[in-house]
Amino acid sequence: MALSDLAVYSEYAYTAMTEVVAQEVDKFNTASRGAIVLSAGANQGDYSDKVFWAKVNGLVARRDAYGSGAITAKKMTQLTDTSVKFASRAYVELNPGQMKWIQQNPQAAGAAYGQQLAGDVMADMLNIAVGATYAALSGQAAIINDITGGSSATPDLDVLTPIALQGGTAKFGDRQSAIVAWVAHSMAMNDYFIGALTNTNRLFRFETINVVEDFMGRLFIISDIPALYTAGTPKICQTLGLVSGAIDVERNNDYTANEQTINGFENIVTTLQQEWSNNLSIKGFTWDKASGGHSPTDAALMTASNWDKIATSVKDLAGVIVRTN
Repeated sequence: MALSDLAVYSEYAYTAMTEVVAQEVDKFNTASRGAIVLSAGANQGDYSDKVFWAKVNGLVARRDAYGSGAITAKKMTQLTDTSVKFASRAYVELNPGQMKWIQQNPQAAGAAYGQQLAGDVMADMLNIAVGATYAALSGQAAIINDITGGSSATPDLDVLTPIALQGGTAKFGDRQSAIVAWVAHSMAMNDYFIGALTNTNRLFRFETINVVEDFMGRLFIISDIPALYTAGTPKICQTLGLVSGAIDVERNNDYTANEQTINGFENIVTTLQQEWSNNLSIKGFTWDKASGGHSPTDAALMTASNWDKIATSVKDLAGVIVRTN
């Protein structure tokens, strides 16, 4: 295998990855009803700032038609919504001699690797985006429906049920209809489906067993995202109810790849390293540059204090949390 073959491998790896990611992004955005948006961007620097006018509370007041006293004017203020750039990489080792030994086409190998990388890139974006959103929302007690800690005599009252979800949407009051999708761990969904199928009181019924929507027509996005589940006795599950545009993950189209061939080993070794970045924005929150810093780690992205609430009302946040056992 010549070095030109390795360039072909890299080219096909990139082509396959970008094609698969583009296809899956389009499908995901449609399927999630816009609750989680994966988009293309070209953000410069560590952050991207968007300035907008804040909602003025109490703008309309009662007037005394017979009065003459002074009044205090409301002020228009601007807020800054800061998305943060987080960097990612991939590093794989190849054995050119081994590929030549088995007469493996570098194009096919590159395409296979690219498809695997695309799947992992999508999973990583989803895990980080949802994990960070849970962290941000977890700092707002007013939008959390926590029913954990039920007694052993009533074990079904602390797991995910239609009643638990409705208790979550109730946190949005008259804005409940804004919640368009649930993001849930499979462990929580198992409880949900089992409860729905065995509910003798008929509090909820599947006419046909629909695994994609709740009883109000909200979509379920079921994914074993680490931030949504804590193992233990009892387990703790976090289910997020998201509004349209709750999360925006922008791909910065700054993919870079480098191949390097190394001698001095029993077999010639070639490594392929790639790097890229994304920007993350969460509705109703701004990234705290001082405490969160730049090029954040996973731990920093999933720290509640690094996301500052800028929405005037909790009803203008990304969504709600339903916490269950």
